[in-house]
This record gives sequence, C-alpha cells and structure tokens, in this order.
Amino acid sequence: TSISAIPSSSVLEGSSVTLNCSSDANPAVLNYTWSRESEGQLEQLQTGDTLTFNRTDLKHRGWYHCTAQNKHGSQNLSVMLDIQCEYYIQQPI
Repeated sequence: TSISAIPSSSVLEGSSVTLNCSSDANPAVLNYTWSRESEGQLEQLQTGDTLTFNRTDLKHRGWYHCTAQNKHGSQNLSVMLDIQCEYYIQQPI
C-alpha cells in the first residue's frame, strides 16, 4: 500500500492538491477510507482512493490517513499536508 500527494504534500494556499492511496493487495482492496486527525480524534472524511482539495486553505493543514481494507484486514498509511501561506507585501505610497 502506498500514499502520495500530487503535486506535493506542501502546497501554496489556494492551489489544488490530490491525495492518492493505492494498494497491490491480494485479494484486492474492497474499499479505501480517508480520515483526518482533528484535536486528537480521527474524523472520517470520505471513501475512495483519492481525496482532492480544489482550493486549499490553511484549515486543511494536518495529517491525513488512508485505510485500505480487504477481506483479510486493513492497513493504514498517513501523509502530512502542509499548506503554505503566500504573503503579499505592499510598498508604501
């Protein structure tokens, strides 16, 4: 099982990012579940092998977990999504 972020796990605020989870398990994975750590608890987000943010915000920063499950059990992998804030400095007039 592997987890990746495209284009990267560190992106500028406002850009898009897709988290991918894949597995070559045999028998095949029946489902993938995405969750996020929030105040020490795991919050389930959605099912499916991808999790996409079209316009990232600083609130999206944090640890994301993918659980891949087949009939024999499950495996968890994590990725840290880091959202970078872009500051604009205006010169005095």
